[in-house]
Amino acid sequence: MSVLELTLRRTVMAPLHLEIISPDNLSGKRWREIGDYMVWEGNRRVKLGSLFKIEGEAEANLQDTLIEIVGDMSRARRIGYRMSGGVIKIRGHGGLHVGESMRGGRIIVDGDAGPWLGANMAGGTIEVSGSAGDYVGAASLGTDKGMTGGSIIIKEDSGSQTGAWMHSGLIRISGSSGMFPGVHMRGGTIHIARDCSGRAGANMRGGKIVVSGKLPTVLPSFTFEDIRGQTRVDKDNVEGPFYIFSGDNNEDGDGRLFIKKASNPQLKWCEKFLEV
Repeated sequence: MSVLELTLRRTVMAPLHLEIISPDNLSGKRWREIGDYMVWEGNRRVKLGSLFKIEGEAEANLQDTLIEIVGDMSRARRIGYRMSGGVIKIRGHGGLHVGESMRGGRIIVDGDAGPWLGANMAGGTIEVSGSAGDYVGAASLGTDKGMTGGSIIIKEDSGSQTGAWMHSGLIRISGSSGMFPGVHMRGGTIHIARDCSGRAGANMRGGKIVVSGKLPTVLPSFTFEDIRGQTRVDKDNVEGPFYIFSGDNNEDGDGRLFIKKASNPQLKWCEKFLEV
């Protein structure tokens, strides 16, 4: 498999709109043609070749296309927008809206990712070796359908409102999350391996949130159901035991919260309902 490598030529101070960088757009293209694509840098249009040193070749077959981006992409937007196959590797930070509306393929971020990672995502896989900002897998502003498929794996922490309006798919966070994970959630699974800042599952109607670390409290609009020894996250068993809550009753919801018992002694009051 040949590699198309794009190396940032200089420090960028203005936002870069890079939705053109996707296997769907670049497979089968010659480096000279790719360099002539025009993109927005702040309020001016520039050639892609003036921003990046472009080397290698893009495979003609979409699924075999591998794009490597080298440099700090913190100011970039929409790398991998609507991609349906192939691989993008970002050797540096990833910027905003990485993998927005992605339908297939794989994105690897060797650093942190900004807000709206995998927003409106429908398929494929995104892996982030660092942390991600707010609204991971969420719905775009003004819409009510976030992630509908695929998986997002974050090795460190995520910001607030992870999985907002999520309908399906999987989000794994190896670190901690901010407030409101799974707000307005309709389906899918979120696993937070460490702590959550609070208000997990607010207004959720379906889906599953697993918190293996500490959660300050469960919203009063959830009902305690049971204690279970372990639970499934995708193909894996996650060891508990877990307190299980259903809700959000404010939305007549049927979602589930799995909160690890050992990390949350403040929820011990639930156990008296099992003794009746």
